[in-house]
Amino acid sequence: MIDMPTRIPKRSEKPISKAQDIAYIRLGRKDLESAYRYYIDFGLKVKSRTEDRILFHAISSGFPCWSIEKANRDFLLGFGFFVSDKKQFAELQKLDGAIFHPKGRFGDIPSVTLFDPSGLPVDAVNSSSHQISKVNSKRIWNHFDIIKRINTPQPSISGPPKVIRLGHAVFLKQEFFKNAQWYCDTFGLIPSDIQLLPKSKEPVLAFLRCNREGELTDHHTIVVATGADDRLEHCAFELKDLDEIAQGREWLLSKGWKPAWGLGRHLLGSQIFDYERDPTGMLVEHYTDGDKFDHSVPVGFHEISRKSLYQWGQDMPEDFLDTRLNFQSLKELIKGLIAKREIRIKTLIQMKTMASKSPRKWIKY
Repeated sequence: MIDMPTRIPKRSEKPISKAQDIAYIRLGRKDLESAYRYYIDFGLKVKSRTEDRILFHAISSGFPCWSIEKANRDFLLGFGFFVSDKKQFAELQKLDGAIFHPKGRFGDIPSVTLFDPSGLPVDAVNSSSHQISKVNSKRIWNHFDIIKRINTPQPSISGPPKVIRLGHAVFLKQEFFKNAQWYCDTFGLIPSDIQLLPKSKEPVLAFLRCNREGELTDHHTIVVATGADDRLEHCAFELKDLDEIAQGREWLLSKGWKPAWGLGRHLLGSQIFDYERDPTGMLVEHYTDGDKFDHSVPVGFHEISRKSLYQWGQDMPEDFLDTRLNFQSLKELIKGLIAKREIRIKTLIQMKTMASKSPRKWIKY
């Protein structure tokens, strides 16, 4: 039994709004051509392409979920939530620093831009486009007690996987608690699970889900975790089933793209996953079979470790959790310290130690 820490992100009794789902991610990229080739192979569809921006969508909606924009460096520009309630959307417009976009980022749906405590632009898109239509599986499965495929061989068809939707994003933040609580207060997100350091029981990572009352939602829509700098750690896209994930991995490998971590199943959230790296080295995930919660499930508390990341699959590669201080992250850490942000160096050291210990003692390297 883990004692509940005193300072944790909590669901807000009166949030300003209730986000329905994640809408999109906006990324700055130096090389748009390599990004275009990669994300086509990854399984996204092109909505529009100019010299300065490529908009991608998934098969469940024509609304862009992935925006690659020309920049002088590779970094996160911002992201958006769907907020369907018009009164809540109007309240967001009244917040200090809010910027209203009558036609939105992509010229079709109104949005308002806010800034989280780290300064990241976060858009509220006045739409309920989280709802998706039924996606038919191209594979018919035989089970021991239910046989549906008879006298019909079913070889795999080579090609990019079919990405259904953008599912979630994981953000590293220098000020973990301040940022996680801001998302609960501003967008009504609910902590599903919170991970703590083993000895101090200090919260360092929160899985946050949307609050759609009795309607089911993903176990997490965003994750906020303690980091040396403020950045996007990875994004995840939902596929139909395990076969689609395996075929997607095979296709990306055949095209020469760099893998990150093979097939496995997470512990918190339960998703079957496959992680790859885009041309900049950023992690992107294909997943399926994730947990679904309504608003009634209370928060869970768990010690953080490499063992807590997965139940089965390939052992997590040593370079998967990037805890190294490169020039950019060291510069951001120093800037944060000078700005007197609430940064705990001891916590960062403990996180790095945790990431270096494999739970699989039987594996010999």
